[in-house]
Amino acid sequence: MLFRSFALAAVAAVFTVFPAAAAEMNGREILDEVSRRHDRPYEYESQVMTLINADQSKERREVERFKRDVEAGSRYLLVFQEPAGVKGTALLTWQNRDREDDQWIYLPASGAELKRIAKGGRKNYFMGTDYTYEDLATEPRSKFSYDRQPDETVDNTDCFVVTSTPVDEVLKKESGYKFTKMWIRKDIFFVVRIDYFDRQGELIKRQTWSKLQNIAGETWRANLAVMKNLDQKHVTAVQVAERSFESTAAPAEVFTTQYVSSNRHVK
Repeated sequence: MLFRSFALAAVAAVFTVFPAAAAEMNGREILDEVSRRHDRPYEYESQVMTLINADQSKERREVERFKRDVEAGSRYLLVFQEPAGVKGTALLTWQNRDREDDQWIYLPASGAELKRIAKGGRKNYFMGTDYTYEDLATEPRSKFSYDRQPDETVDNTDCFVVTSTPVDEVLKKESGYKFTKMWIRKDIFFVVRIDYFDRQGELIKRQTWSKLQNIAGETWRANLAVMKNLDQKHVTAVQVAERSFESTAAPAEVFTTQYVSSNRHVK
């Protein structure tokens, strides 16, 4: 899907997990297995995003998301295609293996230049959604500790539970979260829920993934992601309308500032 669980990128050893072995896995090993099963080098999605306010009024948006792995890391482009008020707005993210991520936003009304998102601004919410810029980026796993918690059941399905806590000193200062808590289905190693805790340790958001689909072999995808902002009583729901794993669906040129600033990303 669109956000953080989709961006659980890491190089993991190729191995088959048997029940006895799974019982002994630590938090980092569980997340590595998630990546081994579900990461794909290229991906495109056409999405319908619905913003739901506290009074249940709704706003519908059409979104495209592109992802491509490169030698230096992974590249992501998120584009709003509808409605007219946000059409052409784009978020370009470079997830870098050996240095901090780069992130730019493009606002058509502000001219042809992309604006770099400063580290201090990543706690801010993106375009009226319940996702912050931080949610739409990734950081190297070396900057977090992954601690396995007691297993739980979600929707009658056994799940691993893993908390992710920043250990990098800079990230601890910049992040809007003290930690996150993930629920991962044991049978398919797929993240189905993440709880987000603010810097005071209070639960502020919950993201769930449903309408799961087996894509190929051990790889699954969710066709619906729902982020609930418990503090603001606001919801962002993302429904996948179309998906492709072909390299031609996410060509390299898409992930450049020149491509976006020239408006070639707009339909």
